[in-house]
Amino acid sequence: MQSKELVRKAIEFETPSRIPLDIRSDPKKSDIITIEYAPSREWQPKKENEDEWGCRWEKLAETGTQKGQVRRHPLASWDDFNRYRFPDPHAQGRLEDAKEMILKYKDRFTLGSLGVSGLYKLVALRGFENVFTDIYLEPLKFSQLADKVFEFEEEIIKGFGKLNVGGIIIFNDWGTENALLIRLQKWREVFKPRYKNQFELIHSLGMKVFFHSCGYVWDIIGDLIEIGADVINLEQPLIFSTEKTNGIDRLAKKFGGKICFECCADQQRVLGQGSKEEVVQETKHLMQSLGKYNGGFIALADGGGALGIVPEENIRVMAQVFEEYGKVISENY
Repeated sequence: MQSKELVRKAIEFETPSRIPLDIRSDPKKSDIITIEYAPSREWQPKKENEDEWGCRWEKLAETGTQKGQVRRHPLASWDDFNRYRFPDPHAQGRLEDAKEMILKYKDRFTLGSLGVSGLYKLVALRGFENVFTDIYLEPLKFSQLADKVFEFEEEIIKGFGKLNVGGIIIFNDWGTENALLIRLQKWREVFKPRYKNQFELIHSLGMKVFFHSCGYVWDIIGDLIEIGADVINLEQPLIFSTEKTNGIDRLAKKFGGKICFECCADQQRVLGQGSKEEVVQETKHLMQSLGKYNGGFIALADGGGALGIVPEENIRVMAQVFEEYGKVISENY
Protein backbone atom coordinates (compact mmCIF):
# COMPACT_ATOMS: atom_id res chain seq x y z
CA MET A 1 0.00 0.00 0.00
CA GLN A 2 1.42 3.40 -0.99
CA SER A 3 2.12 5.88 1.77
CA LYS A 4 -0.49 8.25 0.41
CA GLU A 5 -3.26 5.68 0.72
CA LEU A 6 -1.93 4.38 4.03
CA VAL A 7 -2.23 7.80 5.66
CA ARG A 8 -5.67 8.41 4.21
CA LYS A 9 -6.93 5.10 5.57
CA ALA A 10 -5.55 5.89 9.03
CA ILE A 11 -7.27 9.28 9.05
CA GLU A 12 -10.58 7.85 7.85
CA PHE A 13 -10.52 4.75 10.07
CA GLU A 14 -10.36 2.36 7.11
CA THR A 15 -7.95 -0.27 8.49
CA PRO A 16 -4.52 0.68 7.11
CA SER A 17 -2.09 -2.22 6.73
CA ARG A 18 0.22 -0.63 9.32
CA ILE A 19 0.45 2.54 11.37
CA PRO A 20 1.82 5.38 9.20
CA LEU A 21 5.12 6.98 10.16
CA ASP A 22 5.87 10.69 10.14
CA ILE A 23 9.66 11.03 10.27
CA ARG A 24 10.47 14.65 9.51
CA SER A 25 14.21 14.10 9.83
CA ASP A 26 14.29 11.19 7.35
CA PRO A 27 12.09 11.70 4.25
CA LYS A 28 13.25 8.40 2.77
CA LYS A 29 11.44 6.45 5.50
CA SER A 30 8.53 8.79 6.18
CA ASP A 31 5.00 8.25 4.89
CA ILE A 32 4.34 11.98 5.29
CA ILE A 33 6.36 14.76 3.70
CA THR A 34 5.85 18.19 5.20
CA ILE A 35 6.38 21.03 2.74
CA GLU A 36 6.69 24.73 3.57
CA TYR A 37 6.05 27.76 1.41
CA ALA A 38 9.00 30.09 0.79
CA PRO A 39 9.61 33.81 1.26
CA SER A 40 9.10 36.05 -1.74
CA ARG A 41 11.92 35.68 -4.23
CA GLU A 42 12.31 39.47 -4.20
CA TRP A 43 12.57 39.80 -0.41
CA GLN A 44 15.91 40.49 1.21
CA PRO A 45 16.39 40.85 4.99
CA LYS A 46 17.30 44.35 6.13
CA LYS A 47 18.81 43.14 9.38
CA GLU A 48 20.39 39.93 10.66
CA ASN A 49 17.95 37.13 11.60
CA GLU A 50 15.00 39.10 10.24
CA ASP A 51 12.16 37.31 8.46
CA GLU A 52 9.88 38.50 5.69
CA TRP A 53 7.41 39.94 8.20
CA GLY A 54 10.05 42.12 9.87
CA CYS A 55 10.37 39.89 12.94
CA ARG A 56 13.89 39.41 14.29
CA TRP A 57 14.61 35.97 15.72
CA GLU A 58 17.02 34.71 18.33
CA LYS A 59 17.84 31.02 18.58
CA LEU A 60 17.72 29.78 22.15
CA ALA A 61 20.01 26.76 21.84
CA GLU A 62 22.97 25.73 19.70
CA THR A 63 21.35 22.38 18.95
CA GLY A 64 17.98 21.56 17.41
CA THR A 65 16.30 22.98 14.32
CA GLN A 66 13.72 25.31 15.83
CA LYS A 67 14.00 29.02 15.05
CA GLY A 68 13.88 30.24 18.64
CA GLN A 69 11.96 33.33 19.74
CA VAL A 70 11.20 36.71 18.23
CA ARG A 71 13.14 39.48 19.96
CA ARG A 72 11.93 42.35 17.80
CA HIS A 73 8.21 42.64 17.07
CA PRO A 74 7.50 44.94 14.10
CA LEU A 75 4.02 45.87 15.36
CA ALA A 76 4.85 46.21 19.04
CA SER A 77 3.22 49.65 18.76
CA TRP A 78 -0.17 50.12 17.11
CA ASP A 79 1.23 53.40 15.73
CA ASP A 80 3.04 51.32 13.11
CA PHE A 81 -0.02 49.36 11.97
CA ASN A 82 -1.31 51.70 9.23
CA ARG A 83 2.07 51.97 7.54
CA TYR A 84 3.05 48.32 7.92
CA ARG A 85 3.28 46.41 4.64
CA PHE A 86 2.04 42.85 4.87
CA PRO A 87 3.81 40.28 2.66
CA ASP A 88 2.12 39.36 -0.60
CA PRO A 89 0.92 35.74 -0.47
CA HIS A 90 1.10 35.59 -4.27
CA ALA A 91 4.69 36.83 -4.54
CA GLN A 92 6.99 35.01 -6.92
CA GLY A 93 8.80 31.99 -5.55
CA ARG A 94 6.30 31.08 -2.83
CA LEU A 95 5.67 27.51 -4.00
CA GLU A 96 8.39 26.73 -6.53
CA ASP A 97 10.33 24.51 -4.10
CA ALA A 98 7.06 22.93 -2.98
CA LYS A 99 6.30 21.88 -6.56
CA GLU A 100 9.66 20.12 -6.79
CA MET A 101 9.12 18.35 -3.47
CA ILE A 102 5.68 17.13 -4.51
CA LEU A 103 7.07 15.68 -7.74
CA LYS A 104 9.94 14.06 -5.88
CA TYR A 105 7.65 12.43 -3.32
CA LYS A 106 4.57 11.80 -5.43
CA ASP A 107 3.91 8.44 -3.73
CA ARG A 108 3.82 10.05 -0.24
CA PHE A 109 1.16 11.94 1.66
CA THR A 110 2.27 15.56 1.26
CA LEU A 111 1.42 18.07 3.96
CA GLY A 112 1.54 21.79 3.31
CA SER A 113 2.74 23.72 6.35
CA LEU A 114 1.67 27.26 7.24
CA GLY A 115 4.76 27.51 9.43
CA VAL A 116 4.59 30.37 11.93
CA SER A 117 0.89 31.10 11.60
CA GLY A 118 -2.31 32.09 13.40
CA LEU A 119 -1.65 32.76 17.07
CA TYR A 120 2.10 32.27 16.54
CA LYS A 121 2.17 34.94 13.83
CA LEU A 122 0.15 37.40 15.90
CA VAL A 123 2.55 36.96 18.81
CA ALA A 124 5.53 37.36 16.48
CA LEU A 125 4.13 40.63 15.17
CA ARG A 126 2.84 42.17 18.39
CA GLY A 127 4.47 40.29 21.26
CA PHE A 128 2.91 37.78 23.66
CA GLU A 129 1.68 40.19 26.31
CA ASN A 130 0.34 42.65 23.75
CA VAL A 131 -1.67 40.00 21.92
CA PHE A 132 -3.46 38.71 25.00
CA THR A 133 -4.11 42.26 26.18
CA ASP A 134 -5.39 43.31 22.74
CA ILE A 135 -8.01 40.57 22.72
CA TYR A 136 -9.71 42.27 25.67
CA LEU A 137 -8.70 45.94 25.45
CA GLU A 138 -8.25 46.54 21.71
CA PRO A 139 -10.67 44.08 20.11
CA LEU A 140 -11.21 46.12 16.93
CA LYS A 141 -7.52 46.60 16.19
CA PHE A 142 -6.80 43.01 17.15
CA SER A 143 -9.53 41.79 14.79
CA GLN A 144 -8.11 43.85 11.92
CA LEU A 145 -4.65 42.38 12.44
CA ALA A 146 -5.94 38.83 12.88
CA ASP A 147 -7.97 39.13 9.68
CA LYS A 148 -4.87 40.21 7.76
CA VAL A 149 -2.88 37.25 9.07
CA PHE A 150 -5.60 34.69 8.43
CA GLU A 151 -6.32 36.11 4.97
CA PHE A 152 -2.65 35.70 4.05
CA GLU A 153 -2.74 32.09 5.24
CA GLU A 154 -5.90 31.34 3.30
CA GLU A 155 -4.20 32.43 0.08
CA ILE A 156 -1.28 30.13 0.87
CA ILE A 157 -3.78 27.31 1.49
CA LYS A 158 -5.30 27.94 -1.93
CA GLY A 159 -1.85 27.76 -3.47
CA PHE A 160 -1.16 24.41 -1.83
CA GLY A 161 -4.61 23.25 -2.95
CA LYS A 162 -3.68 23.87 -6.58
CA LEU A 163 -0.68 21.58 -6.08
CA ASN A 164 -2.95 18.78 -4.78
CA VAL A 165 -1.18 18.26 -1.48
CA GLY A 166 -2.90 15.81 0.86
CA GLY A 167 -3.36 18.14 3.81
CA ILE A 168 -2.49 21.36 5.58
CA ILE A 169 -0.88 21.46 9.01
CA ILE A 170 -1.49 24.37 11.38
CA PHE A 171 0.86 24.85 14.35
CA ASN A 172 -0.68 26.82 17.22
CA ASP A 173 0.15 26.06 20.86
CA TRP A 174 -2.88 26.91 22.99
CA GLY A 175 -2.08 25.41 26.38
CA THR A 176 -0.11 26.06 29.50
CA GLU A 177 0.72 23.16 31.82
CA ASN A 178 -2.82 23.03 33.20
CA ALA A 179 -5.15 25.32 31.24
CA LEU A 180 -5.77 27.23 28.03
CA LEU A 181 -3.91 30.47 27.46
CA ILE A 182 -7.22 32.35 27.46
CA ARG A 183 -10.71 31.65 28.74
CA LEU A 184 -12.52 29.02 26.69
CA GLN A 185 -15.40 31.34 25.85
CA LYS A 186 -13.03 33.97 24.48
CA TRP A 187 -11.22 31.35 22.39
CA ARG A 188 -14.57 30.28 20.97
CA GLU A 189 -15.54 33.87 20.28
CA VAL A 190 -12.29 35.08 18.70
CA PHE A 191 -10.39 32.13 17.24
CA LYS A 192 -12.82 29.28 16.64
CA PRO A 193 -14.66 31.03 13.78
CA ARG A 194 -11.36 31.85 12.08
CA TYR A 195 -10.16 28.26 12.32
CA LYS A 196 -13.54 27.07 11.10
CA ASN A 197 -13.19 29.18 7.96
CA GLN A 198 -9.71 27.80 7.34
CA PHE A 199 -10.80 24.20 7.90
CA GLU A 200 -13.75 24.60 5.51
CA LEU A 201 -11.46 26.09 2.86
CA ILE A 202 -8.99 23.21 3.27
CA HIS A 203 -11.78 20.63 2.92
CA SER A 204 -13.28 22.42 -0.08
CA LEU A 205 -9.95 21.97 -1.85
CA GLY A 206 -9.89 18.24 -1.10
CA MET A 207 -7.29 18.34 1.66
CA LYS A 208 -7.17 17.10 5.26
CA VAL A 209 -6.75 19.36 8.31
CA PHE A 210 -3.85 18.62 10.69
CA PHE A 211 -3.76 20.76 13.86
CA HIS A 212 -0.82 20.85 16.27
CA SER A 213 -1.15 22.23 19.77
CA CYS A 214 1.04 21.70 22.81
CA GLY A 215 0.00 22.19 26.42
CA TYR A 216 -3.24 21.40 28.21
CA VAL A 217 -5.72 21.86 25.34
CA TRP A 218 -8.31 19.33 26.50
CA ASP A 219 -11.09 21.92 26.49
CA ILE A 220 -10.78 22.72 22.78
CA ILE A 221 -10.28 19.24 21.32
CA GLY A 222 -14.04 18.75 21.02
CA ASP A 223 -14.35 22.16 19.34
CA LEU A 224 -11.62 21.29 16.84
CA ILE A 225 -13.44 18.06 15.99
CA GLU A 226 -16.71 19.96 15.64
CA ILE A 227 -15.30 22.44 13.11
CA GLY A 228 -13.59 19.77 11.04
CA ALA A 229 -10.07 18.93 12.21
CA ASP A 230 -9.11 15.52 10.80
CA VAL A 231 -5.85 14.98 12.70
CA ILE A 232 -4.67 16.44 15.99
CA ASN A 233 -0.96 16.43 16.70
CA LEU A 234 -0.29 16.18 20.45
CA GLU A 235 3.30 15.83 21.63
CA GLN A 236 2.58 15.85 25.38
CA PRO A 237 -0.18 13.22 25.71
CA LEU A 238 0.53 12.64 29.41
CA ILE A 239 -0.34 16.25 30.21
CA PHE A 240 -3.98 15.13 30.17
CA SER A 241 -3.48 12.59 32.96
CA THR A 242 -5.49 12.73 36.16
CA GLU A 243 -4.86 11.00 39.48
CA LYS A 244 -6.94 8.05 38.28
CA THR A 245 -6.46 8.01 34.51
CA ASN A 246 -3.45 8.03 32.21
CA GLY A 247 -3.68 10.89 29.70
CA ILE A 248 -3.44 8.54 26.72
CA ASP A 249 -6.35 6.42 27.94
CA ARG A 250 -8.34 9.55 28.74
CA LEU A 251 -7.86 10.81 25.17
CA ALA A 252 -8.89 7.45 23.74
CA LYS A 253 -12.03 7.16 25.88
CA LYS A 254 -13.26 10.67 25.09
CA PHE A 255 -12.11 11.25 21.52
CA GLY A 256 -10.94 7.91 20.11
CA GLY A 257 -12.57 7.14 16.77
CA LYS A 258 -13.68 10.77 16.38
CA ILE A 259 -10.37 12.23 15.24
CA CYS A 260 -7.04 10.79 14.15
CA PHE A 261 -4.19 11.34 16.59
CA GLU A 262 -0.59 12.03 15.59
CA CYS A 263 1.64 11.61 18.62
CA CYS A 264 5.07 10.75 19.88
CA ALA A 265 5.90 9.57 23.37
CA ASP A 266 5.46 12.48 25.76
CA GLN A 267 8.40 14.79 25.01
CA GLN A 268 8.39 16.38 28.43
CA ARG A 269 7.75 13.45 30.73
CA VAL A 270 9.10 10.38 28.91
CA LEU A 271 11.29 11.18 25.90
CA GLY A 272 13.20 13.89 27.70
CA GLN A 273 13.97 12.05 30.90
CA GLY A 274 12.59 8.52 30.75
CA SER A 275 14.45 5.23 30.55
CA LYS A 276 14.54 3.04 27.46
CA GLU A 277 11.94 0.75 29.04
CA GLU A 278 9.61 3.68 29.75
CA VAL A 279 9.92 4.89 26.16
CA VAL A 280 9.08 1.41 24.84
CA GLN A 281 6.11 1.07 27.17
CA GLU A 282 4.58 4.43 26.30
CA THR A 283 5.15 4.06 22.57
CA LYS A 284 3.24 0.78 22.59
CA HIS A 285 0.58 2.28 24.84
CA LEU A 286 -0.05 5.08 22.32
CA MET A 287 -0.69 2.60 19.51
CA GLN A 288 -2.76 0.24 21.65
CA SER A 289 -5.04 2.97 22.98
CA LEU A 290 -5.31 5.57 20.22
CA GLY A 291 -4.76 3.32 17.22
CA LYS A 292 -7.38 0.67 17.95
CA TYR A 293 -10.25 2.20 15.98
CA ASN A 294 -9.46 0.56 12.63
CA GLY A 295 -6.94 3.34 12.29
CA GLY A 296 -7.00 6.71 13.96
CA PHE A 297 -3.29 6.97 14.75
CA ILE A 298 -0.18 8.31 13.02
CA ALA A 299 3.23 7.88 14.64
CA LEU A 300 5.36 10.99 14.98
CA ALA A 301 8.39 8.77 15.00
CA ASP A 302 11.08 11.40 15.54
CA GLY A 303 9.08 13.73 17.77
CA GLY A 304 11.32 15.77 20.05
CA GLY A 305 14.29 15.67 17.72
CA ALA A 306 13.93 19.30 16.67
CA LEU A 307 14.27 20.47 20.27
CA GLY A 308 17.89 19.47 20.52
CA ILE A 309 17.51 18.48 24.19
CA VAL A 310 15.88 15.04 23.96
CA PRO A 311 18.31 12.09 24.15
CA GLU A 312 18.87 10.71 20.66
CA GLU A 313 18.78 7.16 21.99
CA ASN A 314 15.21 7.63 23.27
CA ILE A 315 14.09 8.93 19.88
CA ARG A 316 15.77 6.02 18.13
CA VAL A 317 14.08 3.51 20.46
CA MET A 318 10.68 5.15 19.97
CA ALA A 319 11.02 5.12 16.19
CA GLN A 320 11.98 1.44 16.18
CA VAL A 321 8.98 0.48 18.31
CA PHE A 322 6.61 2.52 16.15
CA GLU A 323 7.95 0.86 13.02
CA GLU A 324 7.92 -2.73 14.30
CA TYR A 325 4.93 -2.74 16.65
CA GLY A 326 2.82 -0.63 14.25
CA LYS A 327 2.53 -3.65 11.99
CA VAL A 328 1.32 -5.85 14.83
CA ILE A 329 -1.40 -3.39 15.91
CA SER A 330 -2.78 -3.25 12.38
CA GLU A 331 -2.97 -7.05 12.16
CA ASN A 332 -5.46 -6.97 15.06
CA TYR A 333 -7.94 -4.54 13.48
